[in-house]
Amino acid sequence: MLGHIETVQPKATEMPSSFSAISFRAAVMFACLSTHAVGLADHHDVYLLAGQSNMDGRGQISDLSKEQKQSTSDAIIFYRSVPRESDGWQTLAPGFSVPPKYKGDLPSPTFGPEIGFARSMLNANPNQKLALIKGSKGGTSLRADWKPGVKGDPKSQGPRYCDFIETIRMATKQLSDRGDQFTIRGLLWHQGESDSKSSTDLYQRRLEELIVRIREDVGVPDLPVVVGEVFDNGKRDNVRAAIQAVAAASSTVGLVSSEGTTTWDPGTHFDARSQLLLGERYAVAMSELPTPTPATVSSTSVRHRTDRPNVLFITVDDLNDWVGCLGGNPDAQTPNLDRFAQQSVLFNNAHCQVALCYASRASFMTGMYASKTGIYNNSSKSAHDAYHRAKQMPVWFGESGYRTMCMGKIYHNDHGKKAYWDEIGPKTLRWGPEPPNGRQFAKRFGKDAQDSLAWAALDIKKGGMPDEQIAAWGIEKLDQEYDQPFFLSLGFYKPHTPMTAPKRYFEQFDRDSLTLPNVLENDLDDVPEIGRRWVLDRSKLIAEEAVKQYSPTYRRELVHAYHACVALIDDCIGQVLRKLDNSLYANNTIVVLCSDHGWHLGEKNHWRKWMPWEESTRSLLIVRTPDAAGSGQVCQRTVGLIDIYPTLAELCELSPPDGLQGLSFQNLLDNPNGPWDRPALTSTKAGNHTVRSDRWRYIRYIDGSEELYDHDVDPNEWHNLANDPSMNSIKKQHAEWIDRLTEPN
Repeated sequence: MLGHIETVQPKATEMPSSFSAISFRAAVMFACLSTHAVGLADHHDVYLLAGQSNMDGRGQISDLSKEQKQSTSDAIIFYRSVPRESDGWQTLAPGFSVPPKYKGDLPSPTFGPEIGFARSMLNANPNQKLALIKGSKGGTSLRADWKPGVKGDPKSQGPRYCDFIETIRMATKQLSDRGDQFTIRGLLWHQGESDSKSSTDLYQRRLEELIVRIREDVGVPDLPVVVGEVFDNGKRDNVRAAIQAVAAASSTVGLVSSEGTTTWDPGTHFDARSQLLLGERYAVAMSELPTPTPATVSSTSVRHRTDRPNVLFITVDDLNDWVGCLGGNPDAQTPNLDRFAQQSVLFNNAHCQVALCYASRASFMTGMYASKTGIYNNSSKSAHDAYHRAKQMPVWFGESGYRTMCMGKIYHNDHGKKAYWDEIGPKTLRWGPEPPNGRQFAKRFGKDAQDSLAWAALDIKKGGMPDEQIAAWGIEKLDQEYDQPFFLSLGFYKPHTPMTAPKRYFEQFDRDSLTLPNVLENDLDDVPEIGRRWVLDRSKLIAEEAVKQYSPTYRRELVHAYHACVALIDDCIGQVLRKLDNSLYANNTIVVLCSDHGWHLGEKNHWRKWMPWEESTRSLLIVRTPDAAGSGQVCQRTVGLIDIYPTLAELCELSPPDGLQGLSFQNLLDNPNGPWDRPALTSTKAGNHTVRSDRWRYIRYIDGSEELYDHDVDPNEWHNLANDPSMNSIKKQHAEWIDRLTEPN
């Protein structure tokens, strides 16, 4: 038994004081709730408020008197208008509504009928405690958004209806968790502006279906319902007639008239006086409805909507475009990543915001550019206050009701702070194991070669690699059941140096036939001096010279090792994805897979990362969402890893934290060719920036020197066009983005 009906006959001088009680949990929870000591728990009369903009509220708080602005004693509210919501239960006061284009936090500058309703109810019965669950949103229709659909089938129901049922579940769970008792007393409904073209018969039928479904889903067969008339502006007579007919046809449905109300705009939204009046009328109408009959509800009638989508967030260290689906090298063997890309949206032109481990992850885990975080290298010593104040992604998910778990390299130092997560997997060897005979460059050149490029084909048992252990832990987590949505993050180390992998992955390739990267001998000749120095001043021997000196075959050996490490990662990720696809969470999990940046294998005479060129900044990004229309397609838009955070916020219908500088690309998941006009910005040390648009790469160094490459004809970035006067307008367009995106926020 999941729901419970509690009936108390009202005294003749007071409003009906009991209709129903519900706990959206198992019978065990209800048993615990029932045994809560008398006198230690509060008992709340719960009223549900739902509908469109006039229920969400457009009355201006500035029009209220000082007394009317005060919080209401003995009344609390749980507000959720996706993607915004209150921070749990709050004391009722004006400001729980979201007007159009409002971007701030609660309290907002507007209020709804809950203020007049609560005060009237408390005046009539000062001994009660009210709890209002409000889930409303402007611009929604009963035809689509609030469609009640088929009982037990969330896919047949409108998003607002699903959100509202989820809101009730969340709110009542919080009451139960804190030890309070409650009784659901009734529903207040106000909607109809968006259905003004519906016929009277059609709207009446839809409204009646909604009332039936809500009663079933909260477990109260004759839950009292009060419906409010839309404002009479002469254009909604059919909807007004339908609302009146629904109320007249049932003894358990009351009507609130809009007669005598006024609006602050051309005939739609009630002004402050009318919002208060509307609330008072709701209270009177609710008090006149009969007490419902006691009933017992089956647990199957509750929880129409499953929990919010889970998130599986996978990061890979130092992975460039040598992946089959990206086409960076024809010898790549990544069947699992390629298969996953076919099920998802592959972002073919995604870029990091700093091409270095710590700085890149600091950016996408906070949704901020390096100019705001202050982190351009592998240390937090330069971090700005904005980074220390930032809402880290796992912290934000945790505060939003998610169970947060991680293993592997998520931040530069793996999990970051332990406080970010609910659960952290066991430590591993990180980038190891080391080559059995030591790192090749270190043995041969010592400190003369700063870039320690090393590889080894290991004799190691299956499961002995850190990345294999990360995959096994992720599979274990996906095999468990959770009573809340999860944010599971797995960070794989390879192909980071040392490029060591089990022999079986090396044996997948014929080293002698591998395709080597295109390297232009004098590629740095047209690069400004500051960029040249970044490559040439690494140490006595730059990596490219060390590779040549080590042996005539060493470049080919490193290419072989890189492919082997990528194949290892492909296998590990494939295991996790197969487990997900055969788990309880297959149809309700968003998967984001990205590399933190790219990797050079000799291009621009450079090895490793950190540079402002394509090989360093281009990142793998694949996103799979349940039922996305664009799945299986390739998106050519230039998105940044910084855009992942706001995208997840929108996909999970959560209010994003303040300070995010990325943009949600949710629209590109449905239409990969959809509008997107912002290029990707990457920074290399403070003051040096590169802008990658669909066609161009523009680099502006701190000394004002520039590079410009046309990817339509020069995908290898061999020909710097920055000194061509005919390119001035292109440079100016891209430079404006640097100034815009690096402004302090």
